[in-house]
Amino acid sequence: MPRGALPRRGGGAAGRRGPCTRVRWHYGGRVQRGRRVGAAERAGRDWMRRGLSIANAAARGGAVTLGGQLLRFGVQAVGIVVLARLIEPADFGVFAMVVAVVGIATVIGDFGLSMAAVQSRTITHQQRSNLFWTNTLLGAVLCVVGVLGAPALAAFYGRQEVVPIMQLLAVTFFLAAVTAQFRAELSVQMRFTWLAVTDVVASVVALGTAVATAVQGWGYWALVGQQIALVVVPLLLLPLGARWVPALPRRDAGMGALYRYGANTLGVQLFTYATSNVDSILIGRVWGAPALGVYDRAYQLFRLPMTQIAAPMTRVAVPVLSRMQADARFTAYVHRAQLILAYCFGGVFFLLAAVADPLIELVLGPGWGAVAPIFAVLAIGGVFQGIGFVYYWVFLSLALTGLQLRWTLIGRSAMVAMMIVGVAFGPVGVALGSTLGQLLMWGLITIFPLRRTGIAAGPLLRIAGRPLLLFAPVSALCFWLSMTVLDGWNAMAQLALLGGLIVVYLSVCLALWPGLRRDARQLGASLQRVRAG
Repeated sequence: MPRGALPRRGGGAAGRRGPCTRVRWHYGGRVQRGRRVGAAERAGRDWMRRGLSIANAAARGGAVTLGGQLLRFGVQAVGIVVLARLIEPADFGVFAMVVAVVGIATVIGDFGLSMAAVQSRTITHQQRSNLFWTNTLLGAVLCVVGVLGAPALAAFYGRQEVVPIMQLLAVTFFLAAVTAQFRAELSVQMRFTWLAVTDVVASVVALGTAVATAVQGWGYWALVGQQIALVVVPLLLLPLGARWVPALPRRDAGMGALYRYGANTLGVQLFTYATSNVDSILIGRVWGAPALGVYDRAYQLFRLPMTQIAAPMTRVAVPVLSRMQADARFTAYVHRAQLILAYCFGGVFFLLAAVADPLIELVLGPGWGAVAPIFAVLAIGGVFQGIGFVYYWVFLSLALTGLQLRWTLIGRSAMVAMMIVGVAFGPVGVALGSTLGQLLMWGLITIFPLRRTGIAAGPLLRIAGRPLLLFAPVSALCFWLSMTVLDGWNAMAQLALLGGLIVVYLSVCLALWPGLRRDARQLGASLQRVRAG
């Protein structure tokens, strides 16, 4: 027997019963009755063979992912600071007009199939191959639609420079769709190191591309180059890490359940993304590129901690929770996830809102003062969007995507209505509509569909309540001080004073509030597990 090859037992293809009669050894897995064992099945057996618990696998994935995201956060933060000084607000606005459409096409190209592949515990090699070819076909169609539809988008905004930008970025629809299943394969295999390295390298290459072209005075073309690099680099690296080659498509692979899961997930993701970008479309159409450029900088700063925390945690949480559906500790893991999310997002976004005025001046430089109030309002909405991610993970892991879709349609429709009303008051009004919509969405899902998952809402509310009560008062006080008493002070002096005030406040609360100390111990235990991983 070759070194490193271990015998494995199990059934054949989906729907087949009985022992495997012929086994052929090779380093990439084994073949049963002419089909390759799915990556999810291999990963599950690998855990048992190595004596690793799911908790340890999650901790290791969390540690690697956290390290990668810290590096990526640093790269993106540098990019925001540097590019804000090299590119005019109007150029950011023109690019944002197109990016809103690009993101929607990317979501459609994925079609929720990457998440379907991660959630399934019995997916076969042929089924995953069919998902790959489905994604590829969707990406090709979307690329053609993007090229042909560019003039219509330019006419909508009244900006002809939108046409070449849209037609060039349409190529990324196809490239992103091709990589979807390779990213899913790496998630299933729990190869989070490769995923983290890919994301960091892509961010570095993209930033280098943007800065090099912006210095030459290319304006919004620097942002276009950055977007293309963010897609091309994963296309080169993810297939190498996955070590998976898709087979030719077949019609008898039993794809119905996977496509239904993907369609429901697509509905949630598409409607979420579309309604999250309605604000940019409304501002660009009503107020023009300069106003949209200001709003876009506020939104990108707001999204930076969201993408750096929520996206990688989702990458780890969904495959882990999907394998714990029948585990008695499932609810306990959900509670722990809610605790982490509440303190992460509650702390990050409330405190960012508290220091919005001096922070924007320090990060973006002069000429961007209008960003601060927009950013502060969006940050408050980010608190409720962030703590609601645990619901998203539960619905995905339990395959309750249809239920999630229905309530997303209801809540997000109300959010769009609020933003449409708010556009009459400018970018700040749109931001306020978005924040009220996030609060409404969180409340609706907590009250109604969550009960269908078997998880009680009461404990989750209590878990999230303490950090929100902790951070909200000091956030409001600091924001008021920065806009009144400290107005006109040097930005660094304001940040130092407000930061000291926050530290004193949190120290006093920790000393006087027993519940806070219990939470701190639990968070410390989670951090220890991640460090051990």
